[in-house]
Amino acid sequence: DQEELSPDSQERLLRNYAAANNIFLEHVFADAGISGRKADKRPGFQEMIARAKSKEHPVDVLLVWKFSRFARNQEESIVYKSLLKKAGVDVISVSEPLADGPFGSLIERIIEWMDEYYSIRLASDVKRGMEEKALRGGYQAAPPLGYHMEDHIPVIYEPEAVIVRKIYRLAAEGKTSTTIARIINDAGYRTRRGKLFEHRGIVYILQNPFYKGYVRWNYRKHSSYYNNADNDIITTKGLHKPLIDEN
Repeated sequence: DQEELSPDSQERLLRNYAAANNIFLEHVFADAGISGRKADKRPGFQEMIARAKSKEHPVDVLLVWKFSRFARNQEESIVYKSLLKKAGVDVISVSEPLADGPFGSLIERIIEWMDEYYSIRLASDVKRGMEEKALRGGYQAAPPLGYHMEDHIPVIYEPEAVIVRKIYRLAAEGKTSTTIARIINDAGYRTRRGKLFEHRGIVYILQNPFYKGYVRWNYRKHSSYYNNADNDIITTKGLHKPLIDEN
């Protein structure tokens, strides 16, 4: 939420700096909406680094609005800046000018440490806010198959709800998740993305308390199929109508 200095505003400041210092801009890289804490999750950043340290040596300098735009992980920042330095490429923050020599390097390390600390603290604050919302039964993600949002509350969406009910009926008859997936697919049903149902998706539907009127938060580790520990998972009564009888 960078309203004061949006990506467009940052780019304008970079262009102004380049013009004032007789620097020709070859390209502008951006990773919109992606955290700066993990470099391997930033395709724009990786493309920039690859081009900057290529044998052709297309650039002498990388301009960033702040060092935090380069990286918010001090260890990664040091590693990538070292790679660039070996390729004869400097990284310059247009809003954080540094003095030459060891004192300037010290200040740069302090800035990197502060950026990483801010990122960690922000993540902690966001998680705490999401946890509080979950405890109140709030919704923080798109509703599962069988529901869609109306006025910020999930409501039953019949074209998908029929699939969920059929899955539960088959499970109640003793069918395995693999068999259920085959039956559902043979009946012509597809996932919300138009794909075939798999064993894993059937299990997730059958184990999701959302269908009996509950909200579950922090169930899985971020970007992973592994579940969090039970004491890290929050399950509370939701405001939506159950699709499946709790019994």
